[in-house]
Amino acid sequence: MKFKTKGFTSLLLSMLFSLVAVSGVVLYLTPRGRTANWSGWTMLGLDKQTWASLHINVCLLFFFVVALHLLYNWKVLWSYVRKRSAGLKLAGGFNLKWEMLAAALITVVVTAGTIMQSPGLTVTAELNERIKDYWDSHISTGPAPHAEEFTLAEFAENIGLTHEELITTLRGEGVKVVRVDATVGEIAEENAMVPAELFAKLQSQNPHAANRGGERRGMGRGDGEGGGRGMGQGMGRRRGLSPDDGAGQQQ
Repeated sequence: MKFKTKGFTSLLLSMLFSLVAVSGVVLYLTPRGRTANWSGWTMLGLDKQTWASLHINVCLLFFFVVALHLLYNWKVLWSYVRKRSAGLKLAGGFNLKWEMLAAALITVVVTAGTIMQSPGLTVTAELNERIKDYWDSHISTGPAPHAEEFTLAEFAENIGLTHEELITTLRGEGVKVVRVDATVGEIAEENAMVPAELFAKLQSQNPHAANRGGERRGMGRGDGEGGGRGMGQGMGRRRGLSPDDGAGQQQ
């Protein structure tokens, strides 16, 4: 039986589109990275990082297959563009059909409007922020943004313990600490738990353990937001902050 490449391309395109759509919706609904990583958040058994990797890989393959699909159907598309029909005549025998004009106009309006943050086109970003705020208020968050990336020494300083106290407490709670230079996330993974569970064990023996304004790193809100929330998040690291540098922990 002859393998029909065009049919295969169309079927593969449909399947990839479905995966792009599903993974895109899931990522839209996920908590912020600092919350998801700390609490071990999952959906359908996959964590946020896995969903992001799946979305990226499927999108790359999807774009390649779209290009292949256009290549196989280029003659049909080219004929449609050049076909003489009602529309705006261009130089070289082209006809700018009304359908093409409408498609281009919609694309330009949505793209430019989103970049310029036009009213009505910021709704999806604002809803996404509210969804992430919901997760922040309903599941466990770390004592500092992306605390799972702190080494044990950095984490101990952040919660008001010495490095030795932290390691002794963890080992007393049955947590294996093989590498003292490991991060909180690595120690949690090696012990088949999430960072939030690791911190809960620490607090069971050290109720006073909390963010003391030591080293703060990770995700920060974008600059220039005033009193409200911005549409994006700025990546960065902030080291050496004292408790007097600002009230509350970095969002």
